Amino acid sequence: MAPQISDTVRQCIVVWHNEHHKSPAEIAVLAGCSIRTVFYILSYHCDFDTVHNPHVLRNHGCSCALDVGDLNYLFSLIETRPKIYLDEQQDELFINRNIDICIPTISHSLHCVAITHKGVAPLARE
Repeated sequence: MAPQISDTVRQCIVVWHNEHHKSPAEIAVLAGCSIRTVFYILSYHCDFDTVHNPHVLRNHGCSCALDVGDLNYLFSLIETRPKIYLDEQQDELFINRNIDICIPTISHSLHCVAITHKGVAPLARE
């Protein structure tokens, strides 16, 4: 996925085009984005007087089912038991935190906080 462009840079794209008369290729280099993105932002400004697509919701995805306390609990489970499976994490969340959540949600939540896989240190294997 391409990096998000801040509102400030989007406003600068419009200023560079309208006031400084820069070409889309020059603007793309200055903004660090593609020419297509420059054209989209300029068309949004021309058509809707905004630098964002007004027909797209700005909130992407659902709200997270696990809060910070639940994620900290999962971290502590993984630290104390490095070989714990997702179904065991699900059981522990239900028993100790009273949260009934599906396994894919646990996996996705861990992935979002950069725990993509568990590594077992040599001492933990013994």
